[in-house]
Amino acid sequence: MAAAEVRLHLPGPMVDKGVAGLPRFFQRLLQELTTLGATTAILRRDYDQLNGPQDAAHFDFVHNGRMQRARALNLGVAYLGRFFYADPMGCYFESTINGLTFDPASADAGEAGEFVSYLRREWVDKRTSRHPQPQAREDFGRGHIAIFLQDWSDPVERSRYMGSDMMVRTVVQQAAGRPIVVKPHPRYAGRETQKIRQYLRRNYPEVRVTDGNVHDILAGAAVTVSISSSVALEGMLHRVPAVLFGRSDLHHCARTVQRPEEWPVALEHALANDWPYDAFLHWFLREQNIDASRPFLSRILDRMAAQGADFVALGITRPVRG
Repeated sequence: MAAAEVRLHLPGPMVDKGVAGLPRFFQRLLQELTTLGATTAILRRDYDQLNGPQDAAHFDFVHNGRMQRARALNLGVAYLGRFFYADPMGCYFESTINGLTFDPASADAGEAGEFVSYLRREWVDKRTSRHPQPQAREDFGRGHIAIFLQDWSDPVERSRYMGSDMMVRTVVQQAAGRPIVVKPHPRYAGRETQKIRQYLRRNYPEVRVTDGNVHDILAGAAVTVSISSSVALEGMLHRVPAVLFGRSDLHHCARTVQRPEEWPVALEHALANDWPYDAFLHWFLREQNIDASRPFLSRILDRMAAQGADFVALGITRPVRG
């Protein structure tokens, strides 16, 4: 029987980059577990293998996975680059966070406010985002509905309650007199996005379609609209409410639309509600996910233990807590 390993399962393109090309959090995770005595391995993500019989007490970390079995955790970027899922069910709409109850009254207002002030300095003030953004500044005015497209991908397809084209049609046809700004995804703008562009050019030429910096768009936005975009969370840093047209673990601090006829009421409620942005962002990013800028090994080991990790078989000696 093979010796038990901590195995990191990645998509092929990430494996091809080698260890040096991995996200820094992944590198540190492997390094710190090795320091505790573990043998680690990087493998191409193969769900047939992961779901099959396991011949040793391996522990599997699966990038953007949806593994729901013992001795496995799913890793992924939790919307902002320094925060990560380490979840026993999945990432995004498939994570355990999706089914948790968020109670804003339980938050330490001072701690949450300080945390979000830091996030604003790092992302809003520096005009950075999860995906590359142009640095040229643009003025988009105030009061607009900001629609962020994601185009087709497997996770978006599984999360959406309707197609992006239907989402856009629903919003522009019932915009309550508000101007609309549409931003295609900076990395994924395929056939679906082109179809939406053509529809808007023919029927709504007044709608502004832009590749501008998300923070310029968010600065004066009244609301963000997306299937489940990370920009919904970035909008919260601007105190902009979110309406989601798909399943998302951000639903605790947003309105969700499942059918087109729900949009007008969702818009009205999103604009009228006093959203607990600071409390939610602190709860979601720092309490439920892993903040890679802080010591995280103890929390990872706790989550591994909860998933049945055999630390003896893995050769891991847990540090003694003081």
